[in-house]
Amino acid sequence: MPTHPFADSKDPQAKMAFARLQQLKDQLNLSSSPISRQAPKDMAAERAAADFNIEELAMLWAGGKEKYQLAVRAYEFIKSDPLLVVQAPRNFLEFSRDEMREFTMGQIYRVVQLMGDPNFKDKEFAAEIGRVTNIYSESFSMRFFVHDSLFRNVVNMLGNQEQQDEWNDDISSCRVYGCFAMTELGHSSALRDIETTATYDQATDEFIIDSPTITSTKWWIGGSGQTSTHTVVISQTILHGKSVGLNWFIVPLRSRVTGLLEPNIQIGDIGHKVGHAGVDNGWIQFRSKRIPRKNMLAKWVSLDRHGNYTPAPNPAVMYATLIPERLSLLVVTTQIISQALTIATRYGVVRRQGNKNQQIMDYQSHYVKLIPGITFMYMVQSASSELYDQFSVLTEGGKMDPVIYLNHMGDMHAMSASLKGLAGWYSTELLETCRRSCGGHAYSAYNAIGSITGDWGVMTTGGGDNVVLMQQAASYLLYRLEQQLESNEYPELLFESSSIYIKDSQAYLKNTVWPTTDAADCLKDFSIIQEAMYTVLVKRLYSIKNAMKNGATANDMLLESVRVSELHCAAFIFRVCAKKYGQPVGTPGIEPSVLSIMKRLTALWGIHVLHTYGDQAFKEGYFTPAQITSIEKVYYDLCKSLRSQVIGLTDGFGFPDFVLKAPIARYDGDIYEPYFDVLLSAPRSVGPTPYHEKYIKPLTNREAPAKR
Repeated sequence: MPTHPFADSKDPQAKMAFARLQQLKDQLNLSSSPISRQAPKDMAAERAAADFNIEELAMLWAGGKEKYQLAVRAYEFIKSDPLLVVQAPRNFLEFSRDEMREFTMGQIYRVVQLMGDPNFKDKEFAAEIGRVTNIYSESFSMRFFVHDSLFRNVVNMLGNQEQQDEWNDDISSCRVYGCFAMTELGHSSALRDIETTATYDQATDEFIIDSPTITSTKWWIGGSGQTSTHTVVISQTILHGKSVGLNWFIVPLRSRVTGLLEPNIQIGDIGHKVGHAGVDNGWIQFRSKRIPRKNMLAKWVSLDRHGNYTPAPNPAVMYATLIPERLSLLVVTTQIISQALTIATRYGVVRRQGNKNQQIMDYQSHYVKLIPGITFMYMVQSASSELYDQFSVLTEGGKMDPVIYLNHMGDMHAMSASLKGLAGWYSTELLETCRRSCGGHAYSAYNAIGSITGDWGVMTTGGGDNVVLMQQAASYLLYRLEQQLESNEYPELLFESSSIYIKDSQAYLKNTVWPTTDAADCLKDFSIIQEAMYTVLVKRLYSIKNAMKNGATANDMLLESVRVSELHCAAFIFRVCAKKYGQPVGTPGIEPSVLSIMKRLTALWGIHVLHTYGDQAFKEGYFTPAQITSIEKVYYDLCKSLRSQVIGLTDGFGFPDFVLKAPIARYDGDIYEPYFDVLLSAPRSVGPTPYHEKYIKPLTNREAPAKR
């Protein structure tokens, strides 16, 4: 069974289930056909066609040789651990909501157990087991992320040192299991409108946390439905009868011993969702819940016993934890969208169809859609380290100097916001491309793309609606452009800003027409692509600025602003990768054949951006119709040149078959009988219809009316 072979299963029912499967197969004609025999041959030929070292590429993807080897070890460990990976004959993709909730919590228990086990000496390996379990199960990834990242980040980014010392050890050991209570039934990430209140009672030195209306109910709170003992709550802070703005508070929800709700806390489960069945999203109502004053997180604010309050230097710091949440989309993108691309790509090279019985991957409609998606995965993975390095400047290992943080937060917010929008929307498009690329077989839950799509959906809304975030990013860029043009001002930052091109805005505005007549010139000199991107960005921002100056509202320019923010993010990704892979001399530490393929992918990403956003250049008169035609030709030619590399590129992601869970995506290309095995192993896949007597027989067993 491709999701997990019966022979290796730790499930006590596996032997019996395997015998039953063989009995069923003995009654069927499963003789091989020319198609089924050809599929493994095609897969082997595709893998051999890679003109780079696949294992070296996998090492680059993993972050180096040691990390790659650690991941291989961790995958081998988890696949036989029944608490971490579903064992045959059970199928991960058939679990009910209740089964998935319990299994996911069992995964968390097991990972935390390994991390804390004194006999498990290799803590780096234990952490890697947790990371690859993330990749195996997006429900585990999300459910643990809420506690280990969102909850922890609020404590560390908004709590003072004393509060960090009080809570961090319990968070790490899960003696406290936390959730993140931000969104409400009537309010998403528009935090100014949050209704939950925290009223200071000076007489008792306590805050009273309350949900005053139905729409103030905390909603979609991951981990709250069944698990969390505590939450961090963002609330309107009421002092002496007046609101002083938003603050975060640590509030207990359940007994750590009995699991029962605390007094004055009401919690329920959100219920069945489109994806993330293993995550216990819930709703919370606070019914005048009292907490001590010390539970107000106080890195940026202070309140003494007498009610004297010092606010944060900037209210925006209360939103600080949303930046790392948005950056985490990088991880999710490379973890699960790359799985869907691997499934679609592998199926595309073993499925043959057409007048010449060609591989469906050979059709332009196939490879021109999938190869840029594969490229995007490598570009995002390559750019992620730079973004995390930039964010570390803001956080300084938890110290978070207020001046440094506030000086850099605008740029970091604009980048994280535009990244969430671009990655979220393009990945959604890629998932639909993958589904269509697999034909009817992607409609089978057993081939995993449906499950991935369901899990992915929340990424385009959680952490902020993409349109709103794109608008905010555009507003920042417009502000920077105005400061540069009118006052020649640009901030001195401790990292190279994503909007660094605005410093040269006067020069870009003077550019009239792209000086390149043949887009193939871009492949020899990446600066031609970068110059075009930056020129178009500055010109579009300038046009939006002038339109608003002449009476257009922000809403009138909303969709224009969204497109500019997307391009801003795409250009940043290109700049990082061009610097890393586009140098005339080899990049140290990257094997030459890998550097060669990464340079080709970087070129494709650059041309993809010019092709996708060519309308923006055309609006400004910067691209002519002939240049757009040239870009399109180079784009198609580049995709065609990379057609033979698709299996090597997706192998570089390093996913074992049991992680992909899709029989049509087997590594060896032998897909047909294993696919049949999965269906035959499913409960009630053969045998009498259980409702035959109740509904079918009364219809089919009636006497026909007499003919006249």
